[in-house]
Amino acid sequence: MVDTKLWSHLPADVCAVAALGDEDRIAHIRAKRWIDYPHAARVLWRLEELYVQPRSDRMENLLLLGRSGMGKTMLIRKFARQVTLDLGEPGIVRLHPVVVMLMPHDPTAPRFFTQLLRAIGVPSADSCEAIMPREATILRLLSEVGVKVIVIDELNSVLAGTARQQRCFLQLLRWLSNELRVALVGVGVPETRHALMSDDQLRSRFMHLELPDWQEGEPFTRFVTQLIWSLPLRAPSRVNGRRLTKLLLGRTGGITLGVCKVIERAAIAAIRSGQEHLDLSAFERDEVWDGVDPGLPPLSVARRTVRVRPG
Repeated sequence: MVDTKLWSHLPADVCAVAALGDEDRIAHIRAKRWIDYPHAARVLWRLEELYVQPRSDRMENLLLLGRSGMGKTMLIRKFARQVTLDLGEPGIVRLHPVVVMLMPHDPTAPRFFTQLLRAIGVPSADSCEAIMPREATILRLLSEVGVKVIVIDELNSVLAGTARQQRCFLQLLRWLSNELRVALVGVGVPETRHALMSDDQLRSRFMHLELPDWQEGEPFTRFVTQLIWSLPLRAPSRVNGRRLTKLLLGRTGGITLGVCKVIERAAIAAIRSGQEHLDLSAFERDEVWDGVDPGLPPLSVARRTVRVRPG
């Protein structure tokens, strides 16, 4: 049993990790962890609403938008884990009520279906166009694994196609939703909404939900505090919340990935130096900011013009 009184500043489950050696604690810091926050809770709730809706000829769909690094993929993966079941022996029978697939860089039907089949564990060759199963076979496979929601990550890749390819792909999405009566979730950067604006039917079927950049306020302060509490540092971290908030937001642009990366790097440095806590001086080291780029501000992103190549 770990004596939690030794590290009373830590949650009970983190105390057990704090008792480990330095390298094990560093490995724990580098591993992915879930920190709940209001916007994430709202997205998960909305995904659950899509999941439980009864099958119909007009399913409600969702377009989840946010800048790169805001944690969109982690959110959808977390949701998929909550509703994916294993039956019988591991790997023998697997239901996929939520399928998470990556949008191919070339928005054609054969490549899309190849990615979709891979997401449910059906192997396929890279040269798929000649051997792609018939549409009826694909629909049967998807029905057999109990698909209710199809999540298409990096949907913005459709914008790389010609105008004709984009129109064909949007028609494919309509067909898939109508034939299977499943909910579709598109995930991408803010420009992704342009992919649906040209199709009246899809535009009316997709609600837009944005994962905004972090701003100064109580939710961000709480998120940073919970993140620091999750780190197995053996001494209490005494960080001025307001000053740290301004520093993190100013240098990361409010991007979740950058915020987490900087705090985790500072914690690893604190373990290796024997300091065992975070303070403002921990964020004065240049190496904790390596590669952290705030990127374009939200207004600049919103005003960028998306150019579609002619068909």
